[in-house]
Order: sequence, then C-alpha cells, then structure tokens
Amino acid sequence: MTTFSRRDFLKLSGAAALSAAFSSFSVNHAGTVEPAVIYHGSRAYRKLAMTYDDCWHPEVLQQLMDMLDPYPDFHFTFFAIGDAVEIDEALRPGIWKTVLQRGHELGYHTYHHVDPQVMSISSLLADFDQWMTLMQRVLGFVPQVHFARPPYDDLSLSWQELCRMRGLVATLYSAGYESPNMDESMRLASKAANGDIVQMHTYQDPPHGRYDVDITAKVVPYLAEQGFTLVTMSQLYDDLLREQFSSNGCDVGAGDSATRTCME
Repeated sequence: MTTFSRRDFLKLSGAAALSAAFSSFSVNHAGTVEPAVIYHGSRAYRKLAMTYDDCWHPEVLQQLMDMLDPYPDFHFTFFAIGDAVEIDEALRPGIWKTVLQRGHELGYHTYHHVDPQVMSISSLLADFDQWMTLMQRVLGFVPQVHFARPPYDDLSLSWQELCRMRGLVATLYSAGYESPNMDESMRLASKAANGDIVQMHTYQDPPHGRYDVDITAKVVPYLAEQGFTLVTMSQLYDDLLREQFSSNGCDVGAGDSATRTCME
C-alpha cells in the first residue's frame, strides 16, 4: 500500500478513499472533492480529544492548562471565537501565546459566533480570514489551523464550502460531559470510548457557573486512571489516518512536494 504523509491528508482532506474514516467524506458526481467531517477518532487507540468551545475568560483558560501540569503528555484543543480572543488578550495579554507554547491546539469557531446557516460563503471566508488575521496579530505568527467547529453544530453547505476552500476539517464530537450535576458528568465520563471527541466550554457566569472547570478537574484524573491519554485534534486525526492507510506519518525525503504538509 502507498504510504502517505499526515499532511498529505490534511491538505487533501476529502479524498474519497477516506470515506471509511469520516462520516461526510466523498467525491460528488461532478468529481469535486467534498470537505472532511470528523465526529471521532480511531477506536483502536486509548486516546481522546477534549475540546473547548468559545474560550471566554482567560482565567479559565489558565486553570484548564494548569490542571494538566501533572500530565505533561495531555493537551486540549480550543475552538476560539474572535470576540473572546480579543477580550482574553485585553484582560491577560499573552494568554493565547501561552496556550500554544504549552502544546495545546487552536481551532476556528468563527469571529462572532454567528450561525453559519445565515452566512454566505463569501461572508464565511471573510470571517475566517479576519479571525486568522486576529490570531496572527495576537500570536506574532501565522498559526497552523486545521480544524473548524461550526457554531450551533450547523454543518451548512456554506460551512462545508468554507472548509473545502480553506483546507479545514469540519469538527463535531461524539461525547460531552457538561452537566450542573457532577454525578451526571462523571456518569457520562464513565462511558468514554477510544477516539472520542469531547465537546466542552469555558463557562464562568450564571446560569452555567464554573461547572466546565470543575468537571474537567474531576474528569482528567479519572480518565488518566482509566488509561486514556488526552491528545490534540491533530494527534487524534493522525492516528485515524494511520489506521486507515497504515501511514507512517511524516514522510522522510518528501522534499518540496505540493502536498507535503507534515506538521514538524
């Protein structure tokens, strides 16, 4: 079997051969590649991705990162909205640099958290480019962004076209532990499965209170005890590609191939 690099798939995300790995991954009758949509990673590996949407409150971001200090191999993925990033940086300058420096991953969640269903393709493209410009200004460099979660989980045609045109993987989820009742949250966590993508938030104010932070503080040690490793979306995606195509990840000697996209 041909060996492909991880970036080959990230850049070509949508190839028909990947249809077994993603629920919405195909080539249409016109021969156009459709965007990738991922709901979970490989079920063969004891790994899952805990992802956090919106990303308001820089103190919550800091608390979440600090929770992983006892687990240096664990990382989160943050699907940030632009409005939240602006406020985070105003309240705690440099917080998003810290997020990436500590090995966490950044995902796109629109600038203003508008339902993609009411946005045209051109407005979504402009929104993504504005979001990327903000992140470049905040970070001081252009970040690698491969995953995009639509607000309200709305996989509209315009969102799928955005992902296709910007080389993004539309990212949903297979689990969530949010509940005002901690016992219920732990019951949900007890059902964790290999490859789960877990959706969480960074709620801080009523009516939600601090429960995402509190839940994470309980869930992370529990999942570690169950033998799970918490990985970024890129790591989860990579395992899925390896499983489907026996890929060795980054190809040695791929040179300047147009599809070389290894994330060294």
